[in-house]
Amino acid sequence: MDQNIYTFHKFHSVFILPIKKNNYLRKKLLNIIKLEWKLILINEGSLTQVLHSLSGNKLKIQMFQKSNKYYKNIRSIWLEDSLYTKLIFARSMWMYKYINEINNKIKNKKPLGKSIIISQIDILRKIHEINYGYCQYLEYKFQSNIPIWGRKYTLYYNNKAYITVQEFFSPYIANFFK
Repeated sequence: MDQNIYTFHKFHSVFILPIKKNNYLRKKLLNIIKLEWKLILINEGSLTQVLHSLSGNKLKIQMFQKSNKYYKNIRSIWLEDSLYTKLIFARSMWMYKYINEINNKIKNKKPLGKSIIISQIDILRKIHEINYGYCQYLEYKFQSNIPIWGRKYTLYYNNKAYITVQEFFSPYIANFFK
């Protein structure tokens, strides 16, 4: 599966931390990331549920979907709190040749993590990289002018790569830890 997701907008990385390469460098860089961001970036659970628990607010999802000849679903979402504060921008690409196998099990109108929990399917998440950088469009949407954290990962079901996800996080999320 192509691990490169075009996010529609130029994201300028200050650094990209590849998760599987150079274990020594990865550990060194992980040591400079603040604890609250580590909890978000390397979280293996439902990020929607984690943010709901941290904020105490119900979260809303704005979803946009399209298809092309390689992917059945290209889904972009904004996750925001009840005050319409945008918390996460995510884009997922669902492999066309496997889509029916997993699509029948999960609910497309819900956040991906929540759908997987509800459907009780067993998946493996492989994080490829953690990003830190700038994007004028995302900074505008997040109402922030400081660097943005992001990550890219692939979800596997029955040992097949089904969905590659790229997420970018509002700096506002760090306020939930104060």
